[in-house]
Amino acid sequence: MMTRLFAIAALPLALAACSAVRSLPLVPDGAAGDVDISQDRIALHGWRIVGNDILVVQVPSNGCTQKTDLSVDVRRRSGEYRVTVGRVREDYCRAIDPDGVEIPFGFEELGARPGATVVVTNPILE
Repeated sequence: MMTRLFAIAALPLALAACSAVRSLPLVPDGAAGDVDISQDRIALHGWRIVGNDILVVQVPSNGCTQKTDLSVDVRRRSGEYRVTVGRVREDYCRAIDPDGVEIPFGFEELGARPGATVVVTNPILE
């Protein structure tokens, strides 16, 4: 009898844990809140320009994300370079880093000259 009551009481907790795991940003079929995410445009923790020729993007990571896992689409518009970061390979590692990883891109890689105006179009995670 006691085992049956324990099983009934534990069921809602187990179901809640499943739904919490599915809501992690990089878990397959998961989501990242209200941010629209696709492989072509992932949500970032942030981005910054270092000096006048390096773009650093802070990408969500489960512990194994590398530069080669990302795609970069660069479009020049009105004198500025608009960069969109996507993902070409999912990160299925289990060491979730809440701050993500920083990945640098030289302006030369982006086809931009040093000192150019570079803007990242990806949504930012809250």
